[in-house]
Amino acid sequence: MKVIIFVAGVAVGFVIGSRAGRGAYENMRRKWQGISESDPVQKVKGDVRDLAGRAASDLGDKVSEAVGKASDKLDEVTGKTGATGSTTTPTEA
Repeated sequence: MKVIIFVAGVAVGFVIGSRAGRGAYENMRRKWQGISESDPVQKVKGDVRDLAGRAASDLGDKVSEAVGKASDKLDEVTGKTGATGSTTTPTEA
């Protein structure tokens, strides 16, 4: 259903755009370019980029920690030691 709505929106936009002509398109493009290059928008873009970078770094640290814990747990379950990869076998009684 969402795909049908999207395709209908694209079709309506195409028809309206083709009737408006190239001049209207160029006018909209110039206005959008002016807005997107304004100082407040550039500041927000920079803030979002910094926030995303910090979030990605934090997420990477958490994933690395989780993988390390999972690896340690797997080594514990399989009887392997972490760094050397050697196995330990239980002694027979």
